[in-house]
Amino acid sequence: MAAGLAPGLPPAVATALVTAWAQLYGLVGFELFGPFNRVVEDRETFFRHAAGQLAKEVGLVPTRR
Repeated sequence: MAAGLAPGLPPAVATALVTAWAQLYGLVGFELFGPFNRVVEDRETFFRHAAGQLAKEVGLVPTRR
């Protein structure tokens, strides 16, 4: 699939992007539907940290506010 969408993209990069996307999707779902309630006290800080780690793993640099 990656070859059709981004012909020059190395397989390792495609794998990292799909993995990060799946993890981000899970983070958003957990935040929206409540599994983090009563487990993660400061969910905003946790989400920012987790999303930042995912961004670093795929070579993106998160912006600071």
